Amino acid sequence: MISNQSAKWLNTLERYLGWLAVPNIAVLFVTLQVLGFFLVSVDPIWVARLALVPERVLEGEYWRLITFLALPVASQLIWVIFALWFVYFVLNSIEKEWGEFKTTLYVLVSIILTISVSFLLHYPITEVSEFQLTLFLAAATLFPDLEVRLYFAIPVKMKWLGWFSGGLLILRFLQFDWYGRIYLLAIYSNYLIFFGPALWGSIKQTIRREQYKRKLK
Repeated sequence: MISNQSAKWLNTLERYLGWLAVPNIAVLFVTLQVLGFFLVSVDPIWVARLALVPERVLEGEYWRLITFLALPVASQLIWVIFALWFVYFVLNSIEKEWGEFKTTLYVLVSIILTISVSFLLHYPITEVSEFQLTLFLAAATLFPDLEVRLYFAIPVKMKWLGWFSGGLLILRFLQFDWYGRIYLLAIYSNYLIFFGPALWGSIKQTIRREQYKRKLK
């Protein structure tokens, strides 16, 4: 569900920046997560070593610009397995629909703006659950009626997971301070850029239909 206008500029970017495409980007992210979970399991101090802390990066610890993506999505192995299987499935599904470049760009926009906000606000990034939710929202928008097996057992349609993710986002937005809210806007900016115009167009069409029905009454 990408508007024609968005599709045009994405296709133009692909012609010039197609070399940025990362094949099987799901494998890269899952590998980082597995490595991060192993390190943190051995010694919890690795959470502090992997986190994106702007001050530490400026002191020369440049690896933090990447390693924050390895911060474990859960502390228990069973939940990590469920979460990473789902992330792998979602990213692969998006890549099959969009191709390597658009999927890579979707991921990069979120990562780059998250890093930018982290530095501008001196806001440390110590977990990546929000990044996962941006993937779920994208998949739910692209494949609303796709049924998945949550925890390998419970059949759930992607659109319901999308609504659940959206609810969590609203709840977090209300709970966070203003720094946290700006961070949320940054990390979800990829979803707004890719799907915002199409969603706004759908909302306007719905409003027009309702207004037209009222006129007929």
